[in-house]
Amino acid sequence: MVLFCGFSICKAQNTTDTLIHLNEVLIEGKKPAHTIIQLKSRSFEVKSIPDIGDLLRTVPNVSGIRKGGACIDPVIRGFRYSQLNIMLNNGTKIEGGCPNRMDPVTSHVEEEDVKNIEVIKGPYVLKYGPSFGGIVNMITDMPHFYSNPELHTRAFYGFETNANGQREHLSLYGGNKSLYFNVSGGYKNFGNYKDGNDKTIKTSFQKYNFLGNLAYRIKQNQMLMLSYYETHGRDVLFPALAMDEKSDDTRIFSLDYHAKQLAKNIRFFDCKIYRSQVDHLMDNSKRANYSTMEAVSDVDALNSGGRTEIGFLLGKSMLNIGADYERIDKDGNKKMTMIMDMGGIITRSTKKFNIWNKALIQNTGVFAEYITNIKSFNVVASLRGDYNAASSDDTLTLEKDGTNYFTDNSSNFINYSFGFTISRKIMENFNVGFSIGMGTRSPNMLERYIKFMPVGFDNYDYLGNPQLKPEKNHQLDISLEYDNETFGNVLVNGFYSHITDYITGQMLSPSVATPQSQWVLGVKQFKNVDEVNFTGFELKYQLPDKYRFGGSLQAAYTRATIPSTTKYIVVNNEVTSEKIIHNDPLPEIPPFESTLELNYKLLNNKLIPSLSWRLVAEQNQVSDAFYEATTPGFQLLNFSLTYTPYKFVTIASGVKNIFDKPYYEHLNRKIIGSTSKLYEPGRSFFINLLIQF
Repeated sequence: MVLFCGFSICKAQNTTDTLIHLNEVLIEGKKPAHTIIQLKSRSFEVKSIPDIGDLLRTVPNVSGIRKGGACIDPVIRGFRYSQLNIMLNNGTKIEGGCPNRMDPVTSHVEEEDVKNIEVIKGPYVLKYGPSFGGIVNMITDMPHFYSNPELHTRAFYGFETNANGQREHLSLYGGNKSLYFNVSGGYKNFGNYKDGNDKTIKTSFQKYNFLGNLAYRIKQNQMLMLSYYETHGRDVLFPALAMDEKSDDTRIFSLDYHAKQLAKNIRFFDCKIYRSQVDHLMDNSKRANYSTMEAVSDVDALNSGGRTEIGFLLGKSMLNIGADYERIDKDGNKKMTMIMDMGGIITRSTKKFNIWNKALIQNTGVFAEYITNIKSFNVVASLRGDYNAASSDDTLTLEKDGTNYFTDNSSNFINYSFGFTISRKIMENFNVGFSIGMGTRSPNMLERYIKFMPVGFDNYDYLGNPQLKPEKNHQLDISLEYDNETFGNVLVNGFYSHITDYITGQMLSPSVATPQSQWVLGVKQFKNVDEVNFTGFELKYQLPDKYRFGGSLQAAYTRATIPSTTKYIVVNNEVTSEKIIHNDPLPEIPPFESTLELNYKLLNNKLIPSLSWRLVAEQNQVSDAFYEATTPGFQLLNFSLTYTPYKFVTIASGVKNIFDKPYYEHLNRKIIGSTSKLYEPGRSFFINLLIQF
């Protein structure tokens, strides 16, 4: 196995990408124009948030697909799945096991272990790997070395009433001048929640996790860190999917080396190697049909690789160059057993087929990033090249009338990406930024090799396509920021994205392929289409922290269309014909929404009441071709109270969905076997206790 050492530096750049930090982050160097928003007081410690996907939905123009009580799949500006580069600790990658994405990358990391999260919108930052629509970088722990030996403890307990849910987490960390260690563990147990209609939704889950970090300071300017992280899920229910997560065992290993100021012109040198393994088991043992049909799927997903980067000082400019490597191995099968009672005689018939058969994707990349100041302009130029190769041991062949639909299982691509950002302060408090870039994404494992499974938004079995071409995202961002210590901070960002060779599903003739799943309408195969377009904006206003009265206002909107697509006409649950539709909205694009948050600091900032008012518009820009239903708008009111009686104790309590509003997000999936969307939780009271010393 080829391994590259990977870069693991986490410092702000002079870029104009839309970069958002959840939790406090140390920013070195000049503050990038309009790019960084720090959400300092909205972490899991003072809110009741079951997982990272739910936490990310508080960021403007970041939403999520809900299929159960947890494991929400992030969506940024309408981009999703492998269109987003989601990682752990600046480059550690994780590959989920479920073909229906019941375990997105964020579900393999618990928010109690996360110190901060970076969200980078757009294809402009290329040093973390191929970047297409955005980046989510989850940082668990950064070493702290101490002048004298120190030992610290951090304990957290949270409880909420609706799902009778509780969270527990304990961390022990410390060290001296040369050593740093952190050992932590956590446990979650949530039951079924009730929606605003007082209806019980089967969404219970259990999770537990363990983390261990050991860092050694080789010299004053060099450090080596060994990290091990494991998470486990048990009986995680997904009412919007045909099966539940019986078990999920994730183990992540990484080794990082960081050096700075190795020579006069060498600012830093970083290396990383990692290995993440996911063992994912799904079944329908908690479903009503289990007595007549037993379904079990078992998937093993392995992601390994690394990266290296070196930064050179060139006068007042900086040049960063590096390389990375990622290898994804995936193997899994599905077993279905029919149980028939023939006059008291029980017969069982078992069918077994593979979901992936020793499927492999390898990506090797090189990148360069140049940062400089030209008079009053800050400039960042990035370039990246990737070699992407895929193969599979699948034996499936589909051929009809001389056309091969699924035969050659290997494909290789050479991809190029670039990003260019320029920003300027045109007045003392006013900044303007402009970014343009192209991100190239090779097809993922699902799009290349999945076989006859209903993995899409619509009611079809899907078939992979080993000969898909990479998608290309040509994007433009323009941002304006006004920052005044008396007035506050205002950030407005608009974007336009033009995607070519967009990957979507097109129906195959029944003479070519017939569905293997119950109640689906037919078989769609992943295909490239000419183009789609995304447009949208984000707006945020933040009051200055120096006032006792604080708050923020944020709003976001995205619209996406495809110039021409095919609608399949369905009559009596059968596809009878088709027609061409022009300028059809893409499915699963969130509507306009805004959030107003207000707080007031009392008792010398020890007591802070907060009120949040969220307004979401009706989504009537829906896909006709996908028979997508509109979603009604809604309003939510939440309240919390944070009290810090001592420096080492924080108590937070509150109520979510005060008026017990029955509502669902537009991206929530339908409950399986029905036309009803999965509703969000109704009113819930919570209390969190944090002790650290």
